[in-house]
Formats: sequence, structure tokens, C-alpha cells
Amino acid sequence: MNRLSRWAVLNPKFGIAAWFAMTLVVGALATNFGGTYNNSFNLPDTESTKAQEVLGAIPGAGESLSAVTAKVVWKSESTTATDPAVVAAVTGVLTELSEIESVTCVANPYGTPIGRACPPVDPAAGAGFDPSMFPAEVLKVLAGLGNAGVSVDQQVGYATITFEGAADDVPLADTEKLIEIVQTADAEGDLVVGASGQVLEFAGQEPPSSEAIGVTVALIILMFAFGSIVGAFMPIISALLALGVGQGLVLLTANFLDVATFAPTLAAMIGLGVGIDYALFVINRYKEDLDNGQTPKDAALESVRTAGRAVRFAALTVIIGLLGLFVVGIDFFNGLAVASAVTVVMMMLGATILLPALLSLLGHRVFALKLPWRKNAKPVDIDQRLFARYGLWLEKNFKWVGALALAVLVAIALPVGSLRLGFSDDSGKAEGTVARTAYDLVSEGFGAGINGPFLVALELETPGDNAGVQALSAAISADEG
Repeated sequence: MNRLSRWAVLNPKFGIAAWFAMTLVVGALATNFGGTYNNSFNLPDTESTKAQEVLGAIPGAGESLSAVTAKVVWKSESTTATDPAVVAAVTGVLTELSEIESVTCVANPYGTPIGRACPPVDPAAGAGFDPSMFPAEVLKVLAGLGNAGVSVDQQVGYATITFEGAADDVPLADTEKLIEIVQTADAEGDLVVGASGQVLEFAGQEPPSSEAIGVTVALIILMFAFGSIVGAFMPIISALLALGVGQGLVLLTANFLDVATFAPTLAAMIGLGVGIDYALFVINRYKEDLDNGQTPKDAALESVRTAGRAVRFAALTVIIGLLGLFVVGIDFFNGLAVASAVTVVMMMLGATILLPALLSLLGHRVFALKLPWRKNAKPVDIDQRLFARYGLWLEKNFKWVGALALAVLVAIALPVGSLRLGFSDDSGKAEGTVARTAYDLVSEGFGAGINGPFLVALELETPGDNAGVQALSAAISADEG
């Protein structure tokens, strides 16, 4: 690796040309032979996978398990959900929802389902159900477990919307249209209306801008650090050029592993973070050597010999950490690990090959377009700098400093012992959003637990063993909560 870096410094034009040639090759391969992103999340040998297999064996259950749905929930602020005026208003909303192109059916608690491809209604469904057999709290929950219904107290109603195809097949425009219809219904009259469902997760949201914000903040910091516009842009340009190649490799990785659709975003976040950092190592050392009178080529060679070694070591530790996800044994994580690791490799190469070539070619012009606060640097012995003196002091006092650092780390880590883990849900969304409104209405009408139910699947050794089912049901019911 050090030989490649030296070659790039001594032959900067060829080094830069070789990088762009590699970019074109990777881009062409990714465009023509790139894989397909896959959000399949499989957990082999777990209870949830076994339950899915048992349920999938039920005739006709496969379609219902994989169906893409959303739920619309409503209540009136002045009357019940079964009031004729509410029924008429809600039916109009459900009809409007059924006219969305990718919607196949909208369940209707007030009558027959609405839509172009609704399954036939079984007239015998619900026959023999005796409410007197169940406690009130159970009836409250049961009312919310169907495709459509109204709460026991007649205050909250809901309907299930079924989409055509898989989640990835539903156009964003259709989900945004659904959100728009729900928001309009919520704003008019005395109806409170919300909607929830994984298919709506990205509807009505602005595209994420975290990367742009991060790069902007980094640019401002670099301007103060280097006092030069060109110098501030150099680490960012190096990281972005390396990221372009990394993104192409992520797409090629999807040919061999299950790579999630959000993997490029995750890889970009990690890549930009380490890439700017690695480039900063190299360019900062380059600046120090220039300030001490070295020629640009000598300064570039020294920066890759010293800071470049630190970059390679830092990148290696990050890559090992990412590939540690393979230990978990979940294919979904393997794709994320490799996609991120490949991007970090490209960031390392960008900082130790492309950037030194640019530094060697531009020379002192790397710090052109000086800013007002830039002062003319004076040669300073590196060993006399603040952190160099701290490092020398640390070498002499490493035992008690290390013990103190360990004590501080243990104290900071103590809260982990009482850490409670859980899954995020719509209760964490901002108040007023359709998802949060739906969550609150469902909790109010049918109990908070119905927002996160568990499904238990049984495969009976003896067909019709109702006693076994009842025994398991009783055991689960006896559990606290």
C-alpha cells in the first residue's frame, strides 16, 4: 500500500487518472451488472421463523401473511363512531381511499368492503360468538382484531386498506395520496382521523438531509482549521470521490449478498464520517510539513508515511468491527456489514492514494483562497506542539492515567446494567402526525397492547386437540401483563 501511495505522489497526474479510470469501470459494472437490494429479514432457527412456517402451511394463509396493508382509525369529538352522520362521512373517506390506484380493497365496519378486488364475505363469519363468555377487557381487545370494526364503547372505528403486490411495489405517490386524504378528513368537521402501517413509513416525509447537514458542518469546521477555502474542501472532495466508487461497489455486492435498500445510506453515513476524518489526518500532516519548509512532494510523501499509516490502521479496525456482524449469523446483517466495509476500504484508498496525488499536484495551492483569520504559519518543532508534549508526558505516567481512565469508563458504563431494550413504534412519532394519531386512537379504543400484539402459532400433533389449545391459552393468559 505504501508503494502505491509513493507512486501516486511521484506521478500525481497518472495517479489521479488511474482513480477516475477505476471510477468509470466500477460505475459501468454497477450500472450494467448491479444487483437488486433485498429487505428480506430472516432469523433462522428462531421461534418467529417457526411460527411463520406453521402459519404458512395453512391453505390460503400465505397471501394474508404477506399482504401489504395500512389501517385508518377515526373517532368523533362530539358523538359516537356509529352516529349516522359519522357513518356517512367515514364511508365517503373510505370510498375515496379505495379509488387509489394500488389499493385493492378497503374493509368497511359499516357494511360490505369497498374496492375493485375485495374477497367474498363469508355470511357465517362470527356466527356462534357469545360475548357473555368473555370479560369486558377481553371484548375490548377482540373488537380491534378484525379487518374493520368499532370499539365496544362505540367511540373509535377502524378499517384496513389492502394494497396490490409487495411493499416495494406500492408507489410513493399512492401512499402520499392516502396521507393527504386522511389529513383532509382530520382537518374537516369534528372527525379525528389517523393512519398507520409500514407501507406509509416514508409517505409525507421530506427526503433525509442528514448527510448534507453533516458535510456542511464539517466544511465550516475545516474552514476555521485551515483558514483556506481550497484546503477546507480537499478532505470533503476526497471523501466524496471515494464514496462514489464505494456506492458502486455496494450495488455490485447485492449480487452476492442480501443488501437492504437502506444499505447505501448507511454506507454513505459511515463512509463520509471516516473518509473526511482520514483525509484530515493526511492533509493536516501535509500542512505541518509545508509550514516547516518541506517541498510539496516531500511533504506529501511524509504525510502518507506517517498519517497514512494511522489511516490504514484506523480503517482496519473499523472494517473488523463491521465484519463482526457476521458473528450474529443473520444474512440481513451480513449484507450491511460488507456494504459498509467496502465503503470504508474505498475511503482509506482515497485518503492514501487519491488525496496525496492531489496534494502533490497542487502543492501550495492546496491552501489557496485564504480566509481573514488565516495567519502565516511559523516553523514549529513537531515535538514542541501541545499534543506532542502531552504524548511525552503520557508515556511517563501511563499507569496511573490508565487506571484513572478505566475508572471513568466504568462509571460511565454503569447505567448499561439497567438498560431496557425495546422496539420503536408509532408512539414515538410527533404529536399531530397521522401515525401518532392512529396509535393514540387505537390505544384509546382497544387498549394499548393491541398496537404491538404477539401471534402464537400451534401445530397440533392430534388434529382437533382443543384441550391442548385451551391449556396453552390459559398458561399464556396467566403471565403478568
